[in-house]
Parts: sequence; structure tokens; C-alpha cells
Amino acid sequence: HPDRPVFVAATVNQSGISDVPLGGDGIVRRMVPLAYEQAGIGPGDLDVVEVHDATSVSEYGFMEDLEVCPPGEAKDWIDRGWTEIGGKVAFNTSGGLVTKGHPVGATGLGMIAEIVWQLRGEAGERQVADPRVGLTLNGGGGLGTEPAALSIHIFKR
Repeated sequence: HPDRPVFVAATVNQSGISDVPLGGDGIVRRMVPLAYEQAGIGPGDLDVVEVHDATSVSEYGFMEDLEVCPPGEAKDWIDRGWTEIGGKVAFNTSGGLVTKGHPVGATGLGMIAEIVWQLRGEAGERQVADPRVGLTLNGGGGLGTEPAALSIHIFKR
């Protein structure tokens, strides 16, 4: 048992729905309340988040879908540095999927490893100050307008 254990506080996995219209209540918005309830937290409790940012705009949408910021405010959060290390909630401290070469299949494991390193204080130059709660959001495949499968994990120390 490590001296700085990290615990899985929530795991929610779902499949997408093929007929959800763009801009509708997508898979993340359906899943995130379940994950927050399971972990006994709210979006304001998050310290560090790793999201599936295979496209540049993904992080914007996920910030709002995860209820980290109000709808329409993701750009302002990013412009103000609130999603950087030292901001309100650090997003993709690892640099995101593209910096890893987006190794399909290993993507989710890399995201989880980053959150565990952050919560243990082992992230080196990327380290967030005293994080207590981290979240990963990873999806893959396609089913209409949604990922064929999506997982949200919340970790606590």
C-alpha cells in the first residue's frame, strides 16, 4: 500500500445514443451528475481534470458539460488562465492526448496515471498545488453525434 494512496470515488461508463441532436443533452451531461453523486462531490470540488481532447475544441465543450464553468464561459476561463496549473481547476496538465501521440487504447490509462501522479504530488513541473480531487473523461468510437463509449472516473486522496 503506497504512503499516498489514491482512491477511486466514482466510475461511470455508458454508451452513446445515435439520435441525439448536436447541442442536445449529450452523453457527458447525462453521465456527470451520476459521477458527482457517486463520489459525493460537485464540480467545484475538482482540482485537476484530464479530458479526451483529440480535437482542440473538445476541452471547451467538456469544461461546460462537466459543469466546471457556466455555459458559454469556457473561452473566458481559458483566457483568464483559470484552467492552467495554478488556476481554479487545472485541465490536461499532461498536455493532452496530442502530446502523447494519442495512442488509442492507452489514452485512458495515460489520463488516469496523470491524475494519480497529481494527487500523489509526483507530477514534477506539471504539479498542481495540493490537489485532493481529480477527474478523467475518456471516450471512443462514434455512434451518431456521440462517442460509442465514454468513461468518467473521479479520484480522491
